[in-house]
Amino acid sequence: MKRSQANTLVTCQRALVTVSLCVLALFAGKSSAQTEPGEITLPWVLEKTLLNNVQLQAFPYELRVSEALTLQAGVKPNPEFSVEVENLLGTGDMQGVDNVEVTLGLSQLIELGDKRQRRIDVAQASERQKLGEYELLRLDILAQATGRYYQLLRLQALQDWSERRILVEREALKAIESRARAGAVIEADVTKMALRLSHSKAVKERLDGETALARLRLAAIWSGEPHFQRAAGELKPLTRLPAAASVLNAIERAPQYLQLLSTGRLMYAKRRMEEAKAQHDVTLGLGVRSYDGFDDGALMFNFSMPIPLSNPNQGNILAAKANEAMAMEQQKLARSQLRLSLLEIHQAMVNNVGQARLIEQQILPLARRLLKDTQAAYQTGQTNVLQLADAQSELFSVERDLIEAEAAVYRQKLELERITGQSMSTNPFNAMPAAAQENR
Repeated sequence: MKRSQANTLVTCQRALVTVSLCVLALFAGKSSAQTEPGEITLPWVLEKTLLNNVQLQAFPYELRVSEALTLQAGVKPNPEFSVEVENLLGTGDMQGVDNVEVTLGLSQLIELGDKRQRRIDVAQASERQKLGEYELLRLDILAQATGRYYQLLRLQALQDWSERRILVEREALKAIESRARAGAVIEADVTKMALRLSHSKAVKERLDGETALARLRLAAIWSGEPHFQRAAGELKPLTRLPAAASVLNAIERAPQYLQLLSTGRLMYAKRRMEEAKAQHDVTLGLGVRSYDGFDDGALMFNFSMPIPLSNPNQGNILAAKANEAMAMEQQKLARSQLRLSLLEIHQAMVNNVGQARLIEQQILPLARRLLKDTQAAYQTGQTNVLQLADAQSELFSVERDLIEAEAAVYRQKLELERITGQSMSTNPFNAMPAAAQENR
Protein backbone atom coordinates (compact mmCIF):
# COMPACT_ATOMS: atom_id res chain seq x y z
CA MET A 1 0.00 0.00 0.00
CA LYS A 2 1.24 3.44 -0.82
CA ARG A 3 2.40 5.64 2.01
CA SER A 4 -0.05 8.42 1.12
CA GLN A 5 -2.97 5.98 1.35
CA ALA A 6 -1.77 4.70 4.71
CA ASN A 7 -1.44 8.24 6.07
CA THR A 8 -4.91 9.11 4.80
CA LEU A 9 -6.37 6.06 6.50
CA VAL A 10 -4.67 6.89 9.80
CA THR A 11 -5.93 10.49 9.59
CA CYS A 12 -9.44 9.20 8.94
CA GLN A 13 -9.14 6.86 11.91
CA ARG A 14 -8.10 9.67 14.25
CA ALA A 15 -10.89 11.92 12.98
CA LEU A 16 -13.52 9.25 13.48
CA VAL A 17 -12.39 8.48 17.01
CA THR A 18 -12.20 12.17 17.89
CA VAL A 19 -15.71 12.79 16.58
CA SER A 20 -17.06 9.79 18.48
CA LEU A 21 -15.53 11.01 21.72
CA CYS A 22 -17.16 14.39 21.23
CA VAL A 23 -20.64 12.98 20.70
CA LEU A 24 -20.32 10.78 23.77
CA ALA A 25 -20.64 13.99 25.75
CA LEU A 26 -24.15 14.51 24.40
CA PHE A 27 -25.63 11.37 25.93
CA ALA A 28 -26.71 12.94 29.22
CA GLY A 29 -30.23 14.28 29.20
CA LYS A 30 -29.48 17.54 30.99
CA SER A 31 -27.40 20.39 29.59
CA SER A 32 -24.22 21.34 31.41
CA ALA A 33 -25.48 24.91 31.65
CA GLN A 34 -28.32 23.76 33.93
CA THR A 35 -26.29 21.98 36.57
CA GLU A 36 -26.67 22.64 40.27
CA PRO A 37 -23.80 23.12 42.75
CA GLY A 38 -22.17 19.78 43.51
CA GLU A 39 -23.26 18.28 40.18
CA ILE A 40 -20.98 17.13 37.38
CA THR A 41 -21.72 16.71 33.69
CA LEU A 42 -20.56 14.10 31.22
CA PRO A 43 -18.46 16.56 29.15
CA TRP A 44 -16.66 17.57 32.35
CA VAL A 45 -16.01 13.92 33.21
CA LEU A 46 -14.59 13.20 29.75
CA GLU A 47 -12.34 16.25 29.92
CA LYS A 48 -10.99 15.27 33.34
CA THR A 49 -10.40 11.73 32.09
CA LEU A 50 -8.47 12.88 29.03
CA LEU A 51 -6.28 15.17 31.10
CA ASN A 52 -5.58 12.98 34.11
CA ASN A 53 -6.05 9.30 33.32
CA VAL A 54 -2.86 7.44 34.21
CA GLN A 55 -2.91 5.13 31.20
CA LEU A 56 -3.21 8.04 28.79
CA GLN A 57 -0.36 10.00 30.36
CA ALA A 58 2.27 7.54 29.11
CA PHE A 59 1.47 8.02 25.43
CA PRO A 60 3.61 11.16 24.79
CA TYR A 61 6.66 9.21 25.94
CA GLU A 62 5.75 6.21 23.80
CA LEU A 63 5.32 8.54 20.83
CA ARG A 64 8.79 9.99 21.40
CA VAL A 65 10.22 6.46 21.42
CA SER A 66 8.50 5.68 18.11
CA GLU A 67 9.77 8.90 16.55
CA ALA A 68 13.30 8.14 17.75
CA LEU A 69 13.15 4.63 16.26
CA THR A 70 11.96 6.11 12.95
CA LEU A 71 14.94 8.46 13.03
CA GLN A 72 17.27 5.58 13.82
CA ALA A 73 15.88 3.54 10.92
CA GLY A 74 16.98 6.26 8.49
CA VAL A 75 20.59 6.38 9.67
CA LYS A 76 23.07 5.44 6.93
CA PRO A 77 26.15 3.30 7.64
CA ASN A 78 29.19 5.41 8.51
CA PRO A 79 32.52 5.10 6.64
CA GLU A 80 35.16 3.00 8.34
CA PHE A 81 38.81 4.06 8.76
CA SER A 82 41.39 1.32 9.21
CA VAL A 83 45.14 1.19 9.94
CA GLU A 84 47.16 -1.93 9.20
CA VAL A 85 50.87 -2.30 10.15
CA GLU A 86 52.99 -5.21 8.83
CA ASN A 87 56.62 -6.32 9.19
CA LEU A 88 57.04 -4.56 12.52
CA LEU A 89 59.50 -5.68 15.25
CA GLY A 90 60.45 -8.90 13.49
CA THR A 91 63.72 -10.86 13.51
CA GLY A 92 66.61 -11.03 11.11
CA ASP A 93 66.13 -8.71 8.17
CA MET A 94 62.78 -7.67 9.62
CA GLN A 95 64.19 -6.16 12.79
CA GLY A 96 63.14 -2.64 13.74
CA VAL A 97 60.91 -0.56 11.54
CA ASP A 98 62.97 -0.30 8.38
CA ASN A 99 60.77 -2.80 6.51
CA VAL A 100 57.48 -1.78 8.03
CA GLU A 101 54.44 -1.58 5.76
CA VAL A 102 51.60 0.69 6.80
CA THR A 103 48.21 0.69 5.14
CA LEU A 104 45.68 3.46 5.73
CA GLY A 105 42.24 2.59 4.40
CA LEU A 106 38.82 4.18 4.14
CA SER A 107 35.84 1.95 3.29
CA GLN A 108 32.12 2.44 2.92
CA LEU A 109 29.32 -0.12 3.10
CA ILE A 110 26.80 0.47 0.31
CA GLU A 111 23.36 -0.93 1.09
CA LEU A 112 21.55 -2.34 -1.91
CA GLY A 113 17.92 -3.36 -2.26
CA ASP A 114 16.64 -0.05 -0.80
CA LYS A 115 17.21 -1.40 2.71
CA ARG A 116 17.24 2.02 4.36
CA GLN A 117 13.83 2.95 2.96
CA ARG A 118 12.43 -0.44 3.98
CA ARG A 119 13.62 0.15 7.56
CA ILE A 120 11.96 3.57 7.53
CA ASP A 121 8.74 2.06 6.21
CA VAL A 122 8.68 -0.48 9.04
CA ALA A 123 9.38 2.18 11.66
CA GLN A 124 6.67 4.47 10.29
CA ALA A 125 4.18 1.60 10.14
CA SER A 126 5.03 0.74 13.76
CA GLU A 127 4.53 4.38 14.71
CA ARG A 128 1.11 4.46 13.03
CA GLN A 129 0.17 1.23 14.75
CA LYS A 130 1.20 2.68 18.10
CA LEU A 131 -0.96 5.71 17.37
CA GLY A 132 -3.87 3.43 16.51
CA GLU A 133 -3.39 1.53 19.77
CA TYR A 134 -3.51 4.80 21.66
CA GLU A 135 -6.72 5.83 19.90
CA LEU A 136 -8.27 2.48 20.82
CA LEU A 137 -7.11 2.86 24.42
CA ARG A 138 -8.44 6.40 24.62
CA LEU A 139 -11.80 5.37 23.20
CA ASP A 140 -12.03 2.44 25.63
CA ILE A 141 -11.16 4.60 28.62
CA LEU A 142 -13.63 7.33 27.69
CA ALA A 143 -16.30 4.72 27.06
CA GLN A 144 -15.49 3.28 30.48
CA ALA A 145 -15.85 6.73 32.04
CA THR A 146 -19.17 7.22 30.26
CA GLY A 147 -20.34 3.79 31.42
CA ARG A 148 -19.52 4.67 35.04
CA TYR A 149 -21.35 7.95 34.61
CA TYR A 150 -24.41 6.06 33.38
CA GLN A 151 -24.13 3.69 36.32
CA LEU A 152 -24.20 6.68 38.66
CA LEU A 153 -27.29 8.02 36.88
CA ARG A 154 -28.93 4.61 37.24
CA LEU A 155 -28.22 4.44 40.96
CA GLN A 156 -29.48 8.00 41.43
CA ALA A 157 -32.72 7.02 39.69
CA LEU A 158 -32.99 3.99 41.99
CA GLN A 159 -32.39 6.23 45.00
CA ASP A 160 -35.26 8.47 43.95
CA TRP A 161 -37.38 5.40 43.34
CA SER A 162 -36.54 4.07 46.79
CA GLU A 163 -37.40 7.38 48.43
CA ARG A 164 -40.78 7.40 46.71
CA ARG A 165 -41.41 3.87 47.90
CA ILE A 166 -40.52 4.72 51.48
CA LEU A 167 -42.79 7.78 51.36
CA VAL A 168 -45.75 5.74 50.09
CA GLU A 169 -45.21 2.95 52.59
CA ARG A 170 -44.78 5.44 55.46
CA GLU A 171 -48.09 7.08 54.60
CA ALA A 172 -49.70 3.66 54.35
CA LEU A 173 -48.30 2.70 57.74
CA LYS A 174 -49.76 5.83 59.33
CA ALA A 175 -53.16 5.06 57.86
CA ILE A 176 -53.02 1.45 59.08
CA GLU A 177 -51.93 2.50 62.57
CA SER A 178 -54.85 4.92 62.68
CA ARG A 179 -57.26 2.16 61.71
CA ALA A 180 -55.66 -0.20 64.22
CA ARG A 181 -56.22 2.30 67.03
CA ALA A 182 -59.85 2.46 65.95
CA GLY A 183 -60.06 -1.32 66.07
CA ALA A 184 -60.75 -1.65 62.34
CA VAL A 185 -57.67 -3.82 61.65
CA ILE A 186 -55.51 -6.12 63.70
CA GLU A 187 -51.97 -5.37 64.91
CA ALA A 188 -50.59 -7.93 62.47
CA ASP A 189 -51.52 -5.54 59.65
CA VAL A 190 -49.45 -2.81 61.30
CA THR A 191 -46.53 -5.17 61.71
CA LYS A 192 -46.82 -6.31 58.10
CA MET A 193 -46.57 -2.77 56.75
CA ALA A 194 -43.85 -1.84 59.24
CA LEU A 195 -41.84 -4.81 57.98
CA ARG A 196 -42.29 -3.64 54.41
CA LEU A 197 -41.14 -0.16 55.36
CA SER A 198 -38.07 -1.48 57.17
CA HIS A 199 -37.15 -3.57 54.16
CA SER A 200 -37.46 -0.55 51.88
CA LYS A 201 -35.23 1.47 54.21
CA ALA A 202 -32.64 -1.30 54.06
CA VAL A 203 -32.77 -1.21 50.26
CA LYS A 204 -32.35 2.57 50.37
CA GLU A 205 -29.32 2.24 52.63
CA ARG A 206 -27.78 -0.32 50.28
CA LEU A 207 -28.41 1.94 47.29
CA ASP A 208 -26.80 4.86 49.13
CA GLY A 209 -23.69 2.76 49.68
CA GLU A 210 -23.59 1.63 46.06
CA THR A 211 -23.97 5.23 44.91
CA ALA A 212 -21.07 6.37 47.09
CA LEU A 213 -18.99 3.55 45.63
CA ALA A 214 -20.02 4.53 42.10
CA ARG A 215 -18.84 8.09 42.74
CA LEU A 216 -15.49 6.73 43.92
CA ARG A 217 -15.13 4.51 40.85
CA LEU A 218 -16.01 7.38 38.55
CA ALA A 219 -13.48 9.73 40.13
CA ALA A 220 -10.81 7.01 40.12
CA ILE A 221 -10.76 6.98 36.34
CA TRP A 222 -9.19 10.45 36.36
CA SER A 223 -7.14 9.64 39.49
CA GLY A 224 -9.17 11.98 41.67
CA GLU A 225 -11.54 11.99 44.58
CA PRO A 226 -15.32 12.40 44.34
CA HIS A 227 -15.69 16.07 45.26
CA PHE A 228 -19.22 16.03 43.90
CA GLN A 229 -22.60 14.78 45.03
CA ARG A 230 -24.54 13.96 41.88
CA ALA A 231 -24.23 13.40 38.15
CA ALA A 232 -26.37 15.75 36.09
CA GLY A 233 -28.86 14.27 33.65
CA GLU A 234 -31.30 11.41 33.33
CA LEU A 235 -31.40 8.19 31.35
CA LYS A 236 -34.40 9.28 29.34
CA PRO A 237 -36.11 6.83 26.97
CA LEU A 238 -34.78 6.85 23.42
CA THR A 239 -37.53 7.52 20.90
CA ARG A 240 -35.49 6.52 17.85
CA LEU A 241 -32.82 3.89 17.33
CA PRO A 242 -30.12 3.43 14.69
CA ALA A 243 -31.06 0.96 11.99
CA ALA A 244 -29.21 -2.33 11.84
CA ALA A 245 -27.95 -1.44 8.36
CA SER A 246 -26.33 1.79 9.57
CA VAL A 247 -24.69 -0.10 12.43
CA LEU A 248 -23.23 -2.68 10.05
CA ASN A 249 -22.04 0.02 7.65
CA ALA A 250 -19.87 1.38 10.45
CA ILE A 251 -17.71 -1.77 10.49
CA GLU A 252 -15.39 -0.46 7.77
CA ARG A 253 -14.51 2.54 9.96
CA ALA A 254 -14.51 0.78 13.31
CA PRO A 255 -11.28 1.56 15.22
CA GLN A 256 -10.67 -2.11 15.95
CA TYR A 257 -10.90 -2.97 12.25
CA LEU A 258 -8.74 0.00 11.27
CA GLN A 259 -6.16 -1.17 13.77
CA LEU A 260 -6.07 -4.58 12.08
CA LEU A 261 -5.53 -2.83 8.76
CA SER A 262 -2.64 -0.98 10.39
CA THR A 263 -1.22 -4.30 11.55
CA GLY A 264 -1.51 -5.61 8.00
CA ARG A 265 0.45 -2.64 6.72
CA LEU A 266 3.13 -3.26 9.32
CA MET A 267 3.41 -6.93 8.30
CA TYR A 268 3.63 -5.84 4.66
CA ALA A 269 6.45 -3.42 5.48
CA LYS A 270 8.31 -6.08 7.48
CA ARG A 271 8.01 -8.56 4.62
CA ARG A 272 9.47 -6.06 2.16
CA MET A 273 12.30 -5.31 4.59
CA GLU A 274 13.17 -9.01 4.88
CA GLU A 275 13.13 -9.31 1.09
CA ALA A 276 15.45 -6.31 0.87
CA LYS A 277 17.86 -8.00 3.26
CA ALA A 278 18.25 -10.80 0.72
CA GLN A 279 20.00 -8.30 -1.59
CA HIS A 280 23.73 -8.51 -0.83
CA ASP A 281 25.53 -5.32 0.15
CA VAL A 282 28.90 -4.28 -1.22
CA THR A 283 31.86 -2.58 0.43
CA LEU A 284 34.12 -0.15 -1.43
CA GLY A 285 37.50 0.89 -0.02
CA LEU A 286 40.30 3.28 -0.83
CA GLY A 287 43.64 3.47 0.91
CA VAL A 288 47.34 4.22 0.89
CA ARG A 289 50.11 1.64 1.57
CA SER A 290 53.72 2.56 2.43
CA TYR A 291 56.76 0.35 1.86
CA ASP A 292 60.36 0.24 3.13
CA GLY A 293 59.90 2.37 6.16
CA PHE A 294 57.69 4.94 4.50
CA ASP A 295 60.14 5.47 1.60
CA ASP A 296 57.67 4.24 -1.03
CA GLY A 297 53.92 4.27 -1.24
CA ALA A 298 51.01 3.31 -3.44
CA LEU A 299 47.26 3.64 -3.65
CA MET A 300 45.03 0.65 -3.06
CA PHE A 301 41.39 -0.08 -3.88
CA ASN A 302 39.13 -2.60 -2.25
CA PHE A 303 35.82 -4.16 -3.29
CA SER A 304 34.03 -6.95 -1.44
CA MET A 305 30.62 -8.63 -1.49
CA PRO A 306 29.23 -11.98 -0.36
CA ILE A 307 29.09 -14.82 -2.87
CA PRO A 308 25.35 -15.42 -3.45
CA LEU A 309 25.36 -19.22 -3.34
CA SER A 310 22.06 -19.17 -1.43
CA ASN A 311 19.62 -16.72 0.10
CA PRO A 312 20.73 -16.29 3.74
CA ASN A 313 17.42 -14.63 4.66
CA GLN A 314 14.99 -17.06 3.10
CA GLY A 315 13.65 -18.28 6.46
CA ASN A 316 12.91 -14.75 7.66
CA ILE A 317 11.17 -13.97 4.36
CA LEU A 318 8.92 -17.01 4.69
CA ALA A 319 8.11 -16.07 8.30
CA ALA A 320 7.29 -12.50 7.24
CA LYS A 321 5.01 -13.77 4.48
CA ALA A 322 3.24 -16.05 6.95
CA ASN A 323 2.72 -13.15 9.37
CA GLU A 324 1.34 -11.02 6.55
CA ALA A 325 -1.07 -13.78 5.50
CA MET A 326 -2.15 -14.24 9.11
CA ALA A 327 -2.85 -10.50 9.43
CA MET A 328 -5.02 -10.64 6.31
CA GLU A 329 -6.92 -13.61 7.69
CA GLN A 330 -7.44 -11.83 11.00
CA GLN A 331 -8.96 -8.91 9.12
CA LYS A 332 -11.52 -11.22 7.53
CA LEU A 333 -12.33 -12.92 10.83
CA ALA A 334 -12.59 -9.57 12.59
CA ARG A 335 -15.15 -8.33 10.07
CA SER A 336 -17.29 -11.38 10.69
CA GLN A 337 -16.96 -11.17 14.47
CA LEU A 338 -17.66 -7.44 14.53
CA ARG A 339 -20.75 -7.96 12.40
CA LEU A 340 -22.13 -10.63 14.74
CA SER A 341 -21.30 -8.61 17.86
CA LEU A 342 -22.92 -5.45 16.51
CA LEU A 343 -26.05 -7.33 15.45
CA GLU A 344 -26.30 -8.96 18.87
CA ILE A 345 -25.89 -5.68 20.74
CA HIS A 346 -28.30 -3.88 18.41
CA GLN A 347 -30.95 -6.57 18.83
CA ALA A 348 -30.56 -6.48 22.62
CA MET A 349 -30.96 -2.71 22.54
CA VAL A 350 -34.09 -3.01 20.39
CA ASN A 351 -35.48 -5.58 22.83
CA ASN A 352 -34.86 -3.36 25.83
CA VAL A 353 -36.37 -0.32 24.11
CA GLY A 354 -39.46 -2.36 23.32
CA GLN A 355 -39.61 -3.58 26.90
CA ALA A 356 -39.27 -0.04 28.25
CA ARG A 357 -42.04 1.24 25.99
CA LEU A 358 -44.33 -1.63 26.95
CA ILE A 359 -43.75 -0.97 30.64
CA GLU A 360 -44.22 2.79 30.30
CA GLN A 361 -47.28 2.72 28.06
CA GLN A 362 -49.19 -0.31 29.32
CA ILE A 363 -47.88 -1.99 32.44
CA LEU A 364 -47.06 1.09 34.51
CA PRO A 365 -50.52 2.72 34.08
CA LEU A 366 -52.17 -0.56 35.09
CA ALA A 367 -49.95 -0.88 38.16
CA ARG A 368 -50.80 2.68 39.23
CA ARG A 369 -54.47 2.03 38.71
CA LEU A 370 -54.24 -1.19 40.70
CA LEU A 371 -52.66 0.63 43.65
CA LYS A 372 -55.22 3.43 43.52
CA ASP A 373 -58.15 1.00 43.44
CA THR A 374 -56.63 -1.14 46.18
CA GLN A 375 -56.09 1.89 48.42
CA ALA A 376 -59.69 2.96 47.94
CA ALA A 377 -60.93 -0.55 48.67
CA TYR A 378 -58.75 -0.80 51.77
CA GLN A 379 -60.21 2.40 53.17
CA THR A 380 -63.66 0.86 52.94
CA GLY A 381 -62.53 -2.49 54.36
CA GLN A 382 -63.00 -4.41 51.11
CA THR A 383 -59.37 -5.54 50.97
CA ASN A 384 -56.79 -6.48 53.57
CA VAL A 385 -53.33 -5.08 54.17
CA LEU A 386 -51.66 -7.91 52.31
CA GLN A 387 -53.46 -6.96 49.12
CA LEU A 388 -52.51 -3.32 49.65
CA ALA A 389 -48.85 -4.24 50.19
CA ASP A 390 -48.88 -6.43 47.10
CA ALA A 391 -50.30 -3.59 45.00
CA GLN A 392 -47.58 -1.26 46.27
CA SER A 393 -44.87 -3.83 45.58
CA GLU A 394 -46.25 -4.44 42.11
CA LEU A 395 -46.05 -0.75 41.22
CA PHE A 396 -42.55 -0.29 42.56
CA SER A 397 -41.35 -3.48 40.89
CA VAL A 398 -42.66 -2.19 37.56
CA GLU A 399 -40.98 1.20 38.12
CA ARG A 400 -37.68 -0.50 38.85
CA ASP A 401 -37.99 -2.69 35.75
CA LEU A 402 -38.43 0.49 33.71
CA ILE A 403 -35.29 2.05 35.20
CA GLU A 404 -33.25 -1.09 34.52
CA ALA A 405 -34.53 -1.39 30.94
CA GLU A 406 -33.66 2.22 30.16
CA ALA A 407 -30.21 1.85 31.74
CA ALA A 408 -29.59 -1.29 29.66
CA VAL A 409 -30.47 0.64 26.46
CA TYR A 410 -27.87 3.29 27.24
CA ARG A 411 -25.23 0.69 28.07
CA GLN A 412 -25.83 -1.12 24.78
CA LYS A 413 -25.84 2.11 22.82
CA LEU A 414 -22.54 3.05 24.43
CA GLU A 415 -21.11 -0.34 23.47
CA LEU A 416 -22.11 0.27 19.85
CA GLU A 417 -20.37 3.66 20.03
CA ARG A 418 -17.26 2.10 21.52
CA ILE A 419 -16.97 -0.67 18.94
CA THR A 420 -17.69 1.47 15.89
CA GLY A 421 -16.01 4.66 17.11
CA GLN A 422 -18.95 6.60 15.72
CA SER A 423 -22.15 8.17 16.93
CA MET A 424 -25.21 5.94 16.77
CA SER A 425 -27.52 8.76 17.85
CA THR A 426 -30.49 9.63 15.69
CA ASN A 427 -32.31 11.82 18.21
CA PRO A 428 -32.20 15.57 17.43
CA PHE A 429 -30.71 16.25 20.87
CA ASN A 430 -27.93 13.74 20.30
CA ALA A 431 -27.35 14.40 16.62
CA MET A 432 -23.77 14.79 15.43
CA PRO A 433 -22.88 18.39 14.50
CA ALA A 434 -22.95 19.07 10.75
CA ALA A 435 -19.32 20.21 10.78
CA ALA A 436 -18.29 16.88 12.30
CA GLN A 437 -20.23 15.00 9.61
CA GLU A 438 -18.43 17.00 6.91
CA ASN A 439 -15.06 16.18 8.48
CA ARG A 440 -15.91 12.52 8.20
